[in-house]
Amino acid sequence: MDNISEHKKSIQALVDVTEAMLHAMEKNNIVPEDVTKKPEFAVLVHLLKSILDGELNIYNELTETLKEKTADLDLEFHMNKKLH
Repeated sequence: MDNISEHKKSIQALVDVTEAMLHAMEKNNIVPEDVTKKPEFAVLVHLLKSILDGELNIYNELTETLKEKTADLDLEFHMNKKLH
């Protein structure tokens, strides 16, 4: 089992990203508490965690599965779009 200290940085980043996302929703009249109760929110959090782990080179089985599925789907991503 992975050492939890390896995940500390990605978990903190996940908390920060999630809080920012929920705050943005609230600014747009979406009730964050309602969003967090949905099963889709749990999936989103797992996906975000896998992305952060991948950025920090922390093994996450979900990240590996997502990479495989993305390759299988032959998706094309346009990375020239600025998010902020």
